[in-house]
Amino acid sequence: MSELRLATERTMTVKEVAEAMNIGESSVKRTIEKLRPVLGEVIKSRQGGYLLNEEQVTAIKLEVQKHHNLQNDAELPKTELEKTLIVVQAMKILNKEVETLQHQLSEAKPKIEFFDQVTNSKDAIDIGSAAKVLHYGGGRNKLFAFLRDKGILMQNNQPYQEFIDRGYFRTIEQKYVKPDGSTHINIKTVVYQKGLNFIQKLINKEAAA
Repeated sequence: MSELRLATERTMTVKEVAEAMNIGESSVKRTIEKLRPVLGEVIKSRQGGYLLNEEQVTAIKLEVQKHHNLQNDAELPKTELEKTLIVVQAMKILNKEVETLQHQLSEAKPKIEFFDQVTNSKDAIDIGSAAKVLHYGGGRNKLFAFLRDKGILMQNNQPYQEFIDRGYFRTIEQKYVKPDGSTHINIKTVVYQKGLNFIQKLINKEAAA
């Protein structure tokens, strides 16, 4: 067996297989000898043990499950030390998985919090925030242009009444004061969650076209 093949195959030792199946190493070795014609070439490590590839491990697992009672005391770890080692190994694997999940959650947390805020709120969000939630490249101005092109918004970026009636959008008045002291009103378009779902479908349809 070449070093290249060893490097490209995922392998397990007899001990690792035994621990994973919660049986004695002797049972794994007996099964290997029994399945020699089926397993094909079994790699030997430099320490003299076996290195089993995924197909071989699967075959051994099926054979053991078929012919052995896994609850038999003879198949279980014989000593407290073996039991402790199995528990320690399991805890290492579990801790590794927890660390991975925590890392993934940490990376996703800002998006999750922002989206939860949107979906749990009775209020609508502005088009700029909608572009962020929908991960729409180009941001607010491009999303405005996209919705105008689709006949959803008018040239002044306000929604047509049809889409307000559907519960997708609403407009709000915002007062602002100019430097000369005069008060003016700006009409702002905001989007409800229902509208976000509607826009997402439009974007997906456009991407698939």
